[in-house]
Amino acid sequence: MRNLINRLDAICHPFPGIHVLGVVSSVIFVTVLAVWPTTGETGSNMDQTMPIPALSLFTEAMKKPDDPAPALEIRSERVNQGDSLSRLFSRQGLSPKLLHALTQAEDSDNRVSRLNVGQTVEFRYNDNKILAELAVIHSPFDQTLAKYTDRGWTIEQQHREAEIYIEHANATINSSLFLAGARAGLPDNLIMELADIYGHVIDFVYEIREGDQFIVTFEKRYLDGEFIEYGNILAAEFINAGESFVAVRYTDTEGDTGYYDQKGVSLRKAFLRAPLNFRRISSNFKLARKHPILGKMRAHKGTDYAASTGTPIYAAGDGKITFRGTKGGYGRTVIIKHGNSIETRYAHLSRYGKFKSGQKVKQGQVIGYVGMSGLATGPHLHYEFIVSGVHRNPRTILEKLPKAKSLPPSEIARFEPIAQPLIASLSAQRTNAELAFQNITTR
Repeated sequence: MRNLINRLDAICHPFPGIHVLGVVSSVIFVTVLAVWPTTGETGSNMDQTMPIPALSLFTEAMKKPDDPAPALEIRSERVNQGDSLSRLFSRQGLSPKLLHALTQAEDSDNRVSRLNVGQTVEFRYNDNKILAELAVIHSPFDQTLAKYTDRGWTIEQQHREAEIYIEHANATINSSLFLAGARAGLPDNLIMELADIYGHVIDFVYEIREGDQFIVTFEKRYLDGEFIEYGNILAAEFINAGESFVAVRYTDTEGDTGYYDQKGVSLRKAFLRAPLNFRRISSNFKLARKHPILGKMRAHKGTDYAASTGTPIYAAGDGKITFRGTKGGYGRTVIIKHGNSIETRYAHLSRYGKFKSGQKVKQGQVIGYVGMSGLATGPHLHYEFIVSGVHRNPRTILEKLPKAKSLPPSEIARFEPIAQPLIASLSAQRTNAELAFQNITTR
């Protein structure tokens, strides 16, 4: 009996073993009375679940919960230009010997010494002011974590899945896409993403009309109930001059992501409608106009996009830079050859991008920046589109170029189940918006 009580003391600490034994005995006694057949009744356990042994149940209840991980003191360092992990260790007052031991645990996939400017590095100390963890924060969702254990330092990648909420926004354009998007509550990056999605099919200066509408379905990402960032645009509909353009985000079996209409046709075309993100255009395509500096009639075979100095200029399509330099009244100029018959020219640049003459560029890559070099009265981009040696209006010639590719039948089978509910949601949002507008106008 004494041995039993001693064992119960050990198992059920801090509760005395003799008390536990008494309680268990009482539970067993009550249980027996409850299940013992009364006079004249036949007991049957065929359809009953056998009770859990009382001692096991009680000892489980008495177990202490796992001790929570001790809180660590976090001291953060921001990576500045010229910083290294060694310099951060020095600022923290940590020894080179500790740094050496830590970096010895690195491999090609898990490195804490590979830092980028702007990153945050967290030094996490235990109660004894000893470094227990070091985390390189890549995003709110990803970090490289170095942790000290009995076996030394270990390094791993840690990822947290965001809590994703789907939201909608819709607006009617009165003056510009940017103002309408802002009124709808969209942040600048989502407005620019919307412009990028439709940048191959809509010219947001020449073709926008008052009364045009758009509806957007997008992600908002949270962690532990706290909003972190806006995610991807999942679907959108843009109604331009009465014509509807639907865009659905889809990642194919090869891992390539793009935006497609309801029939699976890509919105991405061979050329952008405009080679920069712009707010206004200073002059339209005209074959004859008075030059603002020379004061005489001169053919103006292109389109001028007025924008502030330094605005990035994008390659309108894939191609090869055949000229980068100063070209008379054009000032700093870049010329790109696209295939055998198409050439685009970008003039009055303030400076060039990183690509040099002879190098290949892809659509959307920065090839220069808006300026007013050469004969120019203000900062703008002069853009020309030449087909087989003949200047063509870039706003109209694109309609005659090859159309975008469609998803193959094998991808359509995967695309439709994703696209259909998103398109239905857009339709519902449009209907609600129209009803709301009708209610307002009829009051």
